[in-house]
Amino acid sequence: MIFQDPMTSLNPVYRIGKQIAEPLVLHKNMSRDKAWAAAVELLRQVGIPQAEQRARDYPHEFSGGMRQRAMIAMALACGPDILIADEPTTALDVTIQAQILELMQEIQKKTESAIIMITHDLGVVADMADHILVMYAGKAVEYGPADEVFYNPLHPYTWGLLESLPRHDVDDKGALCPINGQPPSLINLPSGCAFHPRCAYARAECSKSSPVLTEIEVGHYSACLFSADADFVQQFENRVSRDGDTGSGS
Repeated sequence: MIFQDPMTSLNPVYRIGKQIAEPLVLHKNMSRDKAWAAAVELLRQVGIPQAEQRARDYPHEFSGGMRQRAMIAMALACGPDILIADEPTTALDVTIQAQILELMQEIQKKTESAIIMITHDLGVVADMADHILVMYAGKAVEYGPADEVFYNPLHPYTWGLLESLPRHDVDDKGALCPINGQPPSLINLPSGCAFHPRCAYARAECSKSSPVLTEIEVGHYSACLFSADADFVQQFENRVSRDGDTGSGS
């Protein structure tokens, strides 16, 4: 797992190399010397210059991007089949963020591991994901291939996320359309659909029935009572057309 903030995830009193070598000693029964050599090689693989020397540094001696690379090296140490990346670029500037994402894609090709990317950044999602699972209040509300979710969204929460995105591909960008209200408390969820108090398209039934994730189109699932209702989906498409084709392929 690659954690969100490497500065708080790395132990400040141990050298970077020792922290990367530790899981190799514990889980692969390597000697400390071999584990250290492997840690240096992992740092080299993730693009840390002078890896042998930098392995002896402490976390505060690394830049933010280098710390995140060290976290990736640590996550890769034992050769995982699945790499879980929890907001891996949140604390990084745009240039370093692009480098980290490119590195993760390169690593995936080399190791053939799967990546689960947890993020609120739809730009990162568009660049990285093959499939997207949209969650609200701890539950899945939409799932499908990335292109389908971006260009043919079926759930009102996904519509809201896409309408909240700034546009760089149109001259008349217009005002952003935020999702009104606040996320609900997970220990006191609303009745029915958890999103209905904030949903611009909610109907009376939404406060009574809790929808489940259902396949609406082949491979494309939605947890909305009305996702299969063409007239309901048309409301969003009409609004999108009025507002300058925001977030939809229609």
